[in-house]
This record gives sequence, C-alpha cells and structure tokens, in this order.
Amino acid sequence: MSALAAAAAAVGMLLGASPASAGDNCASGYHCVFYWGVYDSARHSYFNSDTDFSNDTFNQLTSRSGGGQVVHNNVVSASNSSSGGYESHYYTGVGSDWGGFLFCLNPGRTYNMLPTDLRDRASSLQVRGTTNIDCI
Repeated sequence: MSALAAAAAAVGMLLGASPASAGDNCASGYHCVFYWGVYDSARHSYFNSDTDFSNDTFNQLTSRSGGGQVVHNNVVSASNSSSGGYESHYYTGVGSDWGGFLFCLNPGRTYNMLPTDLRDRASSLQVRGTTNIDCI
C-alpha cells in the first residue's frame, strides 16, 4: 500500500470513529431550537452553550412561522445533531449557574412539539458531554 493510500485509509478510520448523530432539520454538529414544529417554523442553531437566549432570534428559515422572533421563552421544538456525542441541556434560568433544568436531548434525537409544560420556557442551553441524566 502506498503512503498516500495508507494516509487516506487512516483519515477514513478517524472520520468514521465519531459519526455525526443527525437530529431532524438540524445541521451536523449543531443543537437547534424551533419556534413551533421542526418542519414548519423558523430555527436557531447553536454550536456551543449559550447562557442567555434573550439576545438570539429565530434567524434561519425566517419565512416560516416565528422568523425573526426572540428565542428566549419561545422554544417549542428542539433537535440535536451533535457530531461529538454532546447532549443538549435546556434551562429556564439565564447565566452560568444553569438553574431551572427543563429537559435534555441525546445526540441524534428530536423533540417535535414539546409537552405543554415545557413549551415557551427555555432561556439557555448547556452543551454537555455524556451524562447520567435521563435525556429524551
């Protein structure tokens, strides 16, 4: 095997070692929130944790319901397309104290239309490695 072929095979094995977990309607590596349903409303995508949604808007798919609206307390659906196995943890509180845990999503999971008691309450996101918390 040539050195070039060996290098290509090694890269292929590395890329295959941590495949993306695809959540619905969310780009690989991102944690997405939706103003309403996953397929019929505006979206905002997060790559990292965000301690305060009040300065974010649903800035993707803006021709759909909720386009341009503030994300803070307006999340009805969520999707996790983590490429590194990260869970999406949503909270009612803002700031780095992570108060008011609401729900979390495992990589590759989507929650279209959260239960009524969880809708329109998310104010922050903490992206975490695998935990022992029972996520959706």
